[in-house]
Amino acid sequence: MFGLDGLIQGRGVAATEPSKDQIRSGVRQSLAGVSGVIDRARHLYLDRQSFALADKHQNEFAIKSKVAERYKIAFRSVVFTGSSQLGFSPVKDTMYEVGRSDLDIACIDAKLYIEFWEAAVGASGAFSDQSKFGSAEKLSRFKDQISRRGMILVDFMPKSTLKSAEIAFQDELSRNYRRFFGRVSIAIYMNEYAFCWKQSSAINALMG
Repeated sequence: MFGLDGLIQGRGVAATEPSKDQIRSGVRQSLAGVSGVIDRARHLYLDRQSFALADKHQNEFAIKSKVAERYKIAFRSVVFTGSSQLGFSPVKDTMYEVGRSDLDIACIDAKLYIEFWEAAVGASGAFSDQSKFGSAEKLSRFKDQISRRGMILVDFMPKSTLKSAEIAFQDELSRNYRRFFGRVSIAIYMNEYAFCWKQSSAINALMG
């Protein structure tokens, strides 16, 4: 089997796990003929199953279904990223490790993004209350993610009842799928373009 699809389908069948170089080569091969960051991101993250749960697809389906149900968004708006999706992290240059690597989940939905943005504005007095974020650096990073990425990470939300509830949900997922992932984290994206553009650093590192 060749390419990324072959490596994914072969997990759990082959005697040994593929190496980082094999995975990187498979990912690159899968992008042959695909140009531009947006289309490459769509191909790698929106159009294929995850590497981590390739031979346990029922678990991927269950996680995505649970997230989609909680946030009242379309099933296909829930996407995995990072080494759990690709098999390795092009930016960190690290392999996916069963039970140790994190699962990063992206929720791509404009209405949900606005709900979280409004909650963040309300909880922090339009970002004027630094104490809600813990430090000026964390506040700056949160604002930067919104303005440059169209992204809201639950972990970086200001202190509020909403954040407490969402951290509890992340923790629940982390406990339920501890045998696969070190921790589960969730990010909300404004739209598909914002999500795909966020992956540019990983794709550029991958392609060299």
